Amino acid sequence: MNPDYSFSFFDNQQMAAYMESNYAGHPILKVFQDIRMPAEKADIWRYCILFRKGGVYCDIKSVLKVPISRILPVDASELISFEKNTWKSLLDVGRYADPGIYLPAPPDSIRSNLEHPDNIIINWFLCFEQGSPILAEVIDLIVRHAPFFRKREFEIVNIAGNHFTGPLALTQAVWSWMRKTGRQPAQCGIDFCGQGIWKLRGMDYRKSPHHSTMRNMSLLA
Repeated sequence: MNPDYSFSFFDNQQMAAYMESNYAGHPILKVFQDIRMPAEKADIWRYCILFRKGGVYCDIKSVLKVPISRILPVDASELISFEKNTWKSLLDVGRYADPGIYLPAPPDSIRSNLEHPDNIIINWFLCFEQGSPILAEVIDLIVRHAPFFRKREFEIVNIAGNHFTGPLALTQAVWSWMRKTGRQPAQCGIDFCGQGIWKLRGMDYRKSPHHSTMRNMSLLA
């Protein structure tokens, strides 16, 4: 993989314009348009733009402390990393995810191929080749999962978003892809909130209240 080192920042209007231009006719566009929270729109956009272009995505509030060449194998098609958070502590199938779609745990057949099978895969650092089947998997997962979230109120909105489009959705997609293909993705260990190879910029780039404070609302119109 040859990572794209160019820097760009998309606001909500630019994300919407990109999705309308590049995903017209794809069911993910309707889901994107109906999402009520900016954070979940940004999740969908990052998966979609990397699927079409390939490269590296990193949240604007985070930076690498080491050259990416130190952690990205030259022959890798993707690179995943893990949060310190465990899926056991956050995954709530039934209340926040459709049990007919979400796996309750990583299948036994893939556990030995994950460096940290008990941890969630981060989605604020993404490194994928163009047309990645893992990104195709997470985009398809969000589309299939959308009816569960449509017009449904959730007690804790950010937990719902985590399941719908966030790190838990990406984790589920990786589990599913590994089970289907028998492949093992390139992995770079655990990192979360500025530990290890990352540091935070110490900035708050959101002007609106964070949706972690929101209660009893729906994500999808």
